[in-house]
Amino acid sequence: MYYELYLDVLFLENLLADYLLLSLLRWILKCPARRLRRLLGAAIGSAGVCGLYVCSMESTFFGQLLIYVIFSTVMVKIGLGIKDLRTVKKAVALLYICSFLLGGIYQWVQSRLKLPLYPFAGFTLISYWILSACMGWLLGFRERMADVFEGELGYHGRTIHVKGLLDTGNHLRDPVFGKPVSILTENRKWELCGGEEPLYQMIPFHSLGEPNGILPAFFADVLYIYQKDGSRKQIERPLIGITKEPLSSQMDYDMIAHPELLE
Repeated sequence: MYYELYLDVLFLENLLADYLLLSLLRWILKCPARRLRRLLGAAIGSAGVCGLYVCSMESTFFGQLLIYVIFSTVMVKIGLGIKDLRTVKKAVALLYICSFLLGGIYQWVQSRLKLPLYPFAGFTLISYWILSACMGWLLGFRERMADVFEGELGYHGRTIHVKGLLDTGNHLRDPVFGKPVSILTENRKWELCGGEEPLYQMIPFHSLGEPNGILPAFFADVLYIYQKDGSRKQIERPLIGITKEPLSSQMDYDMIAHPELLE
Protein backbone atom coordinates (compact mmCIF):
# COMPACT_ATOMS: atom_id res chain seq x y z
CA MET A 1 0.00 0.00 0.00
CA TYR A 2 1.22 3.49 -0.82
CA TYR A 3 -0.07 7.03 -0.63
CA GLU A 4 0.25 9.81 -3.16
CA LEU A 5 1.46 13.05 -1.62
CA TYR A 6 0.89 16.33 -3.43
CA LEU A 7 3.43 18.83 -2.13
CA ASP A 8 1.50 21.83 -3.42
CA VAL A 9 -1.63 20.77 -1.49
CA LEU A 10 0.46 19.99 1.61
CA PHE A 11 2.14 23.38 1.37
CA LEU A 12 -1.16 25.28 1.07
CA GLU A 13 -2.80 23.37 3.90
CA ASN A 14 0.10 24.04 6.27
CA LEU A 15 0.31 27.63 5.07
CA LEU A 16 -3.27 28.21 6.19
CA ALA A 17 -2.79 26.48 9.54
CA ASP A 18 0.50 28.27 10.29
CA TYR A 19 -0.93 31.66 9.33
CA LEU A 20 -3.88 31.18 11.68
CA LEU A 21 -1.56 30.05 14.48
CA LEU A 22 0.67 33.10 14.01
CA SER A 23 -2.41 35.33 14.03
CA LEU A 24 -3.49 33.76 17.32
CA LEU A 25 -0.01 34.22 18.84
CA ARG A 26 0.06 37.83 17.65
CA TRP A 27 -3.17 38.46 19.54
CA ILE A 28 -2.02 36.67 22.70
CA LEU A 29 1.45 38.28 22.80
CA LYS A 30 0.26 41.65 21.42
CA CYS A 31 2.96 41.68 18.73
CA PRO A 32 2.72 44.40 16.03
CA ALA A 33 3.08 41.90 13.16
CA ARG A 34 1.37 42.78 9.88
CA ARG A 35 -0.41 40.27 7.62
CA LEU A 36 2.41 40.10 5.08
CA ARG A 37 4.95 39.32 7.80
CA ARG A 38 2.73 36.59 9.24
CA LEU A 39 2.19 35.16 5.76
CA LEU A 40 5.96 35.07 5.19
CA GLY A 41 6.49 33.29 8.51
CA ALA A 42 3.74 30.80 7.68
CA ALA A 43 5.31 30.12 4.28
CA ILE A 44 8.64 29.35 5.97
CA GLY A 45 6.97 26.96 8.41
CA SER A 46 5.01 25.27 5.64
CA ALA A 47 8.13 24.88 3.51
CA GLY A 48 9.83 23.24 6.49
CA VAL A 49 7.03 20.68 6.82
CA CYS A 50 7.23 19.88 3.10
CA GLY A 51 10.99 19.50 3.41
CA LEU A 52 10.55 17.07 6.29
CA TYR A 53 8.24 14.89 4.23
CA VAL A 54 10.68 14.88 1.32
CA CYS A 55 13.68 14.04 3.53
CA SER A 56 11.88 11.74 5.98
CA MET A 57 13.47 8.61 4.51
CA GLU A 58 16.97 9.97 5.01
CA SER A 59 16.63 11.56 8.45
CA THR A 60 16.51 10.06 11.93
CA PHE A 61 13.74 10.90 14.38
CA PHE A 62 15.95 13.33 16.29
CA GLY A 63 17.12 14.89 13.05
CA GLN A 64 13.53 15.51 12.00
CA LEU A 65 12.71 16.90 15.43
CA LEU A 66 15.68 19.28 15.28
CA ILE A 67 14.69 20.50 11.81
CA TYR A 68 11.11 21.04 12.96
CA VAL A 69 12.24 23.06 15.99
CA ILE A 70 14.54 25.18 13.82
CA PHE A 71 11.81 25.95 11.29
CA SER A 72 9.30 26.65 14.07
CA THR A 73 11.70 29.11 15.69
CA VAL A 74 12.42 30.87 12.39
CA MET A 75 8.71 30.96 11.58
CA VAL A 76 7.86 32.61 14.91
CA LYS A 77 10.82 35.01 14.81
CA ILE A 78 10.05 36.23 11.29
CA GLY A 79 6.26 35.91 11.38
CA LEU A 80 5.86 37.91 14.61
CA GLY A 81 8.88 40.18 14.29
CA ILE A 82 10.25 39.12 17.68
CA LYS A 83 13.87 40.02 18.37
CA ASP A 84 14.84 38.92 21.89
CA LEU A 85 15.58 35.26 22.57
CA ARG A 86 13.45 34.99 25.72
CA THR A 87 10.31 36.07 23.90
CA VAL A 88 11.10 33.76 20.98
CA LYS A 89 11.26 30.79 23.38
CA LYS A 90 7.93 31.79 24.91
CA ALA A 91 6.33 32.19 21.49
CA VAL A 92 7.60 28.79 20.29
CA ALA A 93 6.21 27.12 23.41
CA LEU A 94 2.85 28.82 22.83
CA LEU A 95 3.00 27.73 19.19
CA TYR A 96 3.29 24.07 20.21
CA ILE A 97 0.47 24.42 22.75
CA CYS A 98 -1.86 26.15 20.30
CA SER A 99 -0.97 23.64 17.56
CA PHE A 100 -1.90 20.78 19.89
CA LEU A 101 -5.18 22.45 20.87
CA LEU A 102 -6.02 23.35 17.28
CA GLY A 103 -5.38 19.76 16.18
CA GLY A 104 -7.62 18.38 18.93
CA ILE A 105 -10.44 20.77 18.07
CA TYR A 106 -9.97 19.94 14.38
CA GLN A 107 -10.49 16.23 15.09
CA TRP A 108 -13.59 16.98 17.15
CA VAL A 109 -15.08 19.27 14.48
CA GLN A 110 -14.30 16.72 11.75
CA SER A 111 -16.19 14.03 13.66
CA ARG A 112 -19.24 16.27 14.09
CA LEU A 113 -19.57 18.06 10.73
CA LYS A 114 -19.68 17.09 7.10
CA LEU A 115 -18.44 19.68 4.61
CA PRO A 116 -18.97 19.08 0.89
CA LEU A 117 -16.20 21.38 -0.41
CA TYR A 118 -12.62 22.00 0.74
CA PRO A 119 -13.09 20.16 4.07
CA PHE A 120 -9.58 20.90 5.35
CA ALA A 121 -9.94 24.66 4.97
CA GLY A 122 -13.43 24.60 6.46
CA PHE A 123 -12.53 22.42 9.43
CA THR A 124 -9.37 24.45 10.07
CA LEU A 125 -11.20 27.80 10.05
CA ILE A 126 -13.98 26.52 12.31
CA SER A 127 -11.38 25.05 14.70
CA TYR A 128 -9.48 28.35 14.71
CA TRP A 129 -12.63 30.32 15.57
CA ILE A 130 -13.44 27.94 18.42
CA LEU A 131 -9.89 28.11 19.80
CA SER A 132 -9.85 31.93 19.49
CA ALA A 133 -13.16 32.19 21.34
CA CYS A 134 -11.89 29.93 24.14
CA MET A 135 -8.61 31.84 24.45
CA GLY A 136 -10.50 35.14 24.46
CA TRP A 137 -12.72 33.93 27.28
CA LEU A 138 -9.74 32.74 29.31
CA LEU A 139 -7.79 35.96 28.81
CA GLY A 140 -10.86 38.03 29.59
CA PHE A 141 -11.52 35.99 32.75
CA ARG A 142 -7.93 36.56 33.85
CA GLU A 143 -8.29 40.29 33.33
CA ARG A 144 -11.63 40.42 35.14
CA MET A 145 -10.05 38.66 38.12
CA ALA A 146 -7.17 41.14 38.20
CA ASP A 147 -6.89 44.08 40.59
CA VAL A 148 -8.97 46.66 38.70
CA PHE A 149 -9.71 50.03 40.31
CA GLU A 150 -11.77 53.16 39.62
CA GLY A 151 -10.05 56.52 39.60
CA GLU A 152 -9.85 60.08 38.30
CA LEU A 153 -7.01 61.71 36.41
CA GLY A 154 -6.62 65.48 36.27
CA TYR A 155 -4.61 67.77 33.98
CA HIS A 156 -4.79 71.58 33.67
CA GLY A 157 -8.31 71.84 35.02
CA ARG A 158 -9.74 68.86 33.12
CA THR A 159 -10.63 65.56 34.77
CA ILE A 160 -11.52 62.16 33.34
CA HIS A 161 -12.76 59.00 34.99
CA VAL A 162 -10.39 56.06 34.45
CA LYS A 163 -10.66 52.35 35.04
CA GLY A 164 -7.20 51.03 35.79
CA LEU A 165 -5.34 47.82 36.44
CA LEU A 166 -2.85 47.71 39.30
CA ASP A 167 -0.19 45.63 37.58
CA THR A 168 2.51 44.16 39.81
CA GLY A 169 4.48 43.32 36.66
CA ASN A 170 4.79 46.98 35.69
CA HIS A 171 8.32 48.06 36.64
CA LEU A 172 8.51 51.02 34.28
CA ARG A 173 10.38 54.02 35.72
CA ASP A 174 11.80 57.33 34.65
CA PRO A 175 15.51 56.50 34.11
CA VAL A 176 16.67 59.90 35.46
CA PHE A 177 14.73 60.33 38.73
CA GLY A 178 13.33 56.80 39.15
CA LYS A 179 9.72 58.01 39.23
CA PRO A 180 7.17 55.20 38.57
CA VAL A 181 5.35 55.35 35.24
CA SER A 182 1.72 54.41 34.70
CA ILE A 183 0.28 53.82 31.21
CA LEU A 184 -2.79 55.38 29.59
CA THR A 185 -4.31 54.75 26.16
CA GLU A 186 -3.90 57.51 23.60
CA ASN A 187 -7.63 58.12 23.10
CA ARG A 188 -8.08 58.79 26.84
CA LYS A 189 -5.09 61.13 26.75
CA TRP A 190 -6.85 63.27 24.14
CA GLU A 191 -9.94 63.36 26.35
CA LEU A 192 -7.79 64.51 29.26
CA CYS A 193 -5.69 67.06 27.39
CA GLY A 194 -8.24 68.27 24.86
CA GLY A 195 -6.45 70.15 22.10
CA GLU A 196 -3.43 70.81 24.30
CA GLU A 197 -0.26 68.84 23.61
CA PRO A 198 1.60 68.07 26.88
CA LEU A 199 5.34 68.32 27.32
CA TYR A 200 6.67 64.80 26.80
CA GLN A 201 9.74 63.02 28.07
CA MET A 202 10.87 59.74 26.54
CA ILE A 203 10.90 56.58 28.68
CA PRO A 204 12.86 53.55 27.40
CA PHE A 205 11.12 50.22 27.88
CA HIS A 206 11.41 46.52 27.05
CA SER A 207 8.41 44.39 26.12
CA LEU A 208 7.29 41.48 23.94
CA GLY A 209 8.32 42.17 20.36
CA GLU A 210 9.92 45.50 21.35
CA PRO A 211 13.26 45.04 23.13
CA ASN A 212 14.32 48.70 22.69
CA GLY A 213 11.11 50.71 22.78
CA ILE A 214 10.52 54.36 23.63
CA LEU A 215 7.34 55.48 25.43
CA PRO A 216 6.27 59.15 25.47
CA ALA A 217 5.20 60.25 28.96
CA PHE A 218 4.04 63.46 30.63
CA PHE A 219 3.24 64.67 34.13
CA ALA A 220 -0.46 64.90 34.92
CA ASP A 221 -1.58 67.10 37.79
CA VAL A 222 -3.20 64.50 40.02
CA LEU A 223 -4.45 60.91 40.11
CA TYR A 224 -7.13 59.76 42.53
CA ILE A 225 -7.40 56.01 43.16
CA TYR A 226 -10.58 54.74 44.84
CA GLN A 227 -9.72 51.74 46.98
CA LYS A 228 -11.95 48.80 47.90
CA ASP A 229 -12.34 49.97 51.51
CA GLY A 230 -13.96 53.20 50.28
CA SER A 231 -10.93 55.41 50.83
CA ARG A 232 -9.31 57.55 48.17
CA LYS A 233 -5.59 57.90 47.59
CA GLN A 234 -4.23 61.03 45.98
CA ILE A 235 -1.05 60.95 43.88
CA GLU A 236 0.41 64.31 42.94
CA ARG A 237 2.04 64.78 39.52
CA PRO A 238 1.86 61.14 38.34
CA LEU A 239 4.03 60.32 35.33
CA ILE A 240 1.76 58.95 32.60
CA GLY A 241 3.06 57.02 29.58
CA ILE A 242 0.95 56.94 26.40
CA THR A 243 0.32 53.89 24.24
CA LYS A 244 -1.59 53.54 20.97
CA GLU A 245 -2.32 49.86 21.65
CA PRO A 246 -5.38 48.74 23.65
CA LEU A 247 -4.45 47.66 27.16
CA SER A 248 -7.29 45.17 27.58
CA SER A 249 -8.63 42.71 25.01
CA GLN A 250 -12.11 43.11 26.54
CA MET A 251 -11.76 46.87 27.11
CA ASP A 252 -12.09 46.28 30.87
CA TYR A 253 -9.62 49.04 31.70
CA ASP A 254 -7.84 51.90 29.93
CA MET A 255 -4.96 52.52 32.34
CA ILE A 256 -2.21 50.42 33.92
CA ALA A 257 -0.99 51.82 37.23
CA HIS A 258 2.43 51.26 38.72
CA PRO A 259 2.09 49.11 41.91
CA GLU A 260 4.18 51.59 43.90
CA LEU A 261 1.34 54.12 43.69
CA LEU A 262 -0.62 52.24 46.37
CA GLU A 263 2.28 51.57 48.71
